[in-house]
Amino acid sequence: MVRMDTLSAIVACLVMASGTYAAEERRGPLEATTMRDWLRAGMDGTGCYWSARRDGPVLFAANGRTGITKVAGRVIVLEPAPGARELFPFTHDEWRAPGLRIRVLDTAVVRSSGYETVTTDAALRVRSRGRTFELNGSMVCGS
Repeated sequence: MVRMDTLSAIVACLVMASGTYAAEERRGPLEATTMRDWLRAGMDGTGCYWSARRDGPVLFAANGRTGITKVAGRVIVLEPAPGARELFPFTHDEWRAPGLRIRVLDTAVVRSSGYETVTTDAALRVRSRGRTFELNGSMVCGS
């Protein structure tokens, strides 16, 4: 017979494991970045950022020839991949850093636009450590 405290511990482990797995599947290995991270990477001015949900954390940002994300608590600065196409003025659709590749799949379906910004549906295809994640969300571009 299984004791109640043992059963509670097993259930807690399963809940924690499924929550962690679900979060990774939803975001892949990417973590939220901050404006401080962007400025330290030399980003300023016109560019784009990507989020999994409206007003959610920015998991990837790009400005000029600099892309940025965070993985395992480390800020990763990316560069345009060879053959990357222009996605929005001053940025590209595919980025790379050692062990990480990010491709922006923009649908060009405009969800909102403002005086200096436009928000579109977009997915990120993230390749990291031999795994590929496709993350749906939105991209905001502007100055």
